[in-house]
Amino acid sequence: MFKKLILPIFAAALSFAQPPAGRPAATPPVTEIKAYLNLSDTQVASITSAMRAAADANRSIAEQLKTKQQTLQTALANGSADAPAIGRAMLEIQALRKQLETNHAKAREQALSFLSADQKTKLKALEDAEKLRDEIRQAHALQLLDTPAGAQGPGVAPGRPGPRGFANFHD
Repeated sequence: MFKKLILPIFAAALSFAQPPAGRPAATPPVTEIKAYLNLSDTQVASITSAMRAAADANRSIAEQLKTKQQTLQTALANGSADAPAIGRAMLEIQALRKQLETNHAKAREQALSFLSADQKTKLKALEDAEKLRDEIRQAHALQLLDTPAGAQGPGVAPGRPGPRGFANFHD
């Protein structure tokens, strides 16, 4: 689950947030995960560097994928009956997607290699908690859980109307 949450956020932030000319790239804010896992600055820098390298490596693959998808969509929209060409395009698109998945898995493994055994155990707890995300959201919607102090939930703040117009009821 870590790869579905944290690493894509890192990769997306790093691939889309290019610094202005002459300035070094900024590191995305990771204060909460740094504190929770007790990550050192060196670990954060190493993980960030690995994610940046993966994003750079995937940038050209993503561009190729985008171009091939657009070409396929255009051919289909124009009513192309060239089944072999359409099939080849679909296979090329699948191969590029697989390449991105493989690169992502390698980047995740590299990022995990910077963690200690204790940090990996704490990370496992986050993965387990993430599996309960829908249940937690629904418990909030039914007012079975209070929104943590200072937390910004999905439109829910203490004493303010929630997603369905219900205000949080406090004693």
